[in-house]
Amino acid sequence: MLLLVFFNMPVLLLIGQNEKFAMSIKLKRGIYILKIHYIRIIAALFFASPMISFSIELNGVGRGTPAKIFAEWGDTYAKRTPGTIIKYTAVNTTEGVKQVEFDEIDFGETDMPLTKAELNKKGLAQFPYMFSAVTPVVNIPGVYDGQLNLNGKTLGDIFLGKIKKWNDPAIVATNPKLKLPNEKIVVAYLAADAGGTFTLSSYLSKVNPDWKSSVGVGSALNMPVGGVVANQEAMGDYIKATPYAIGYADIAYARKIKMNYVRLQNSTGVFVSPHVGSVENAVNNVSWNAANGFCEALTDEAGEGSWPMTSGAYIVIKKTSDNGERRQALLNFLGWALRVGDMDVASLDFMPIKRTILPLIRDSWNDSPLVLEGATKVSATEVKELLAKGVPIIDARVAAEYDAGHIPNAIRVTYLDKSAKSAIFNPLQDTYDLSKLPADKNAPVIIYCNAGACWKSYKLSTAAIKAGYKKVYWFRGGVPEWLEKGYPIAKSESVAAK
Repeated sequence: MLLLVFFNMPVLLLIGQNEKFAMSIKLKRGIYILKIHYIRIIAALFFASPMISFSIELNGVGRGTPAKIFAEWGDTYAKRTPGTIIKYTAVNTTEGVKQVEFDEIDFGETDMPLTKAELNKKGLAQFPYMFSAVTPVVNIPGVYDGQLNLNGKTLGDIFLGKIKKWNDPAIVATNPKLKLPNEKIVVAYLAADAGGTFTLSSYLSKVNPDWKSSVGVGSALNMPVGGVVANQEAMGDYIKATPYAIGYADIAYARKIKMNYVRLQNSTGVFVSPHVGSVENAVNNVSWNAANGFCEALTDEAGEGSWPMTSGAYIVIKKTSDNGERRQALLNFLGWALRVGDMDVASLDFMPIKRTILPLIRDSWNDSPLVLEGATKVSATEVKELLAKGVPIIDARVAAEYDAGHIPNAIRVTYLDKSAKSAIFNPLQDTYDLSKLPADKNAPVIIYCNAGACWKSYKLSTAAIKAGYKKVYWFRGGVPEWLEKGYPIAKSESVAAK
């Protein structure tokens, strides 16, 4: 331990045994800078000065559309939770996902949900946090907000370049009372990954077979006709400055800058306007399911009042993290944002997620860490080898799960957890009994439950380590990994009899 006094500020360094460090002070631009070079510092620096405080900065990247929401959330949350700073950078619809995958940021944002297979491959979790309407916007002299009616087939043919003029018979058929000009349609679309294109293409692929076969679904597509604009703001400028143009934008932004939106025919044949109510009607048709990663295309949903180009906005995070403090800070913020920040979402003309599905979301976003200090993580193959050597195995699940199927010869030691699903959980909130573990704390023991989403084995292993057990083998993959290997499962007599 070393105590330094630097500019009247005591600095306590707790250095582990045999750790090496070097310290240097140099003058740079009139400021003395203390540099500490170290191989590894076991503990941390503790500053006695009241002017210095520690904080966690959580960084997010995503589209420009929700930037104001995250800015308001960040300001409010910083006042509520001093020491946690939220920073959000608007880039595009895919960059956030990429940066989360490679641990460059804490959360990403996108309007193009990943499939469950993609989430599993990248080690990610996602959940919806708000919804909006992507709408066609037009500049037709003499035609105003909500006066133009289009169906999906016609809209697709316009963006395919098959319908070239505003007085085409297909457009006239749905607008018999409008005086449509004999003018060429000027098509504009958003640049790759700018947002909105996924929703447009998802809808058109459902209602226009030619679009589905020639263009498809995505956020970066080869559009057959038209000019590209960089982002939603550029789309607004272009449409307002270009007579006879058509493009697409989020309804909140379209209303803000007074672009003329189009009414679309939905799956029931009704022409509807884009607004929070018609978005809500579409979202109400969805049965959210954590098993598929909440991956839902909200376009062309059933319901007389449903907006057919409804868009979901998703937050993407790592499925698990070994940094318990940072992870907890992130989950605290996200939980607050979904629970309390919904008013900010609604005030900006978006629809927040319904609170009734918040428990489902919270349960889905947090797997146990990949590493447990003091334990050896083992695979199903390694567990089988240890069992062959006579190492006892402990099942941390509840009785019903154990009875339905457990690893042969497993001893049930139920861990009833009421504490947070976090690496920094409070074991005093939980109920467990270590008396069934080996009496010899130097003897090996295997502990498992239902894979990463089940925290019972992590917590029971932690309790065993804190109780002094030296050879804890943590089988994180649990029953799912055991079954994937084709290994046998035993059932309790009462269940087997049925």
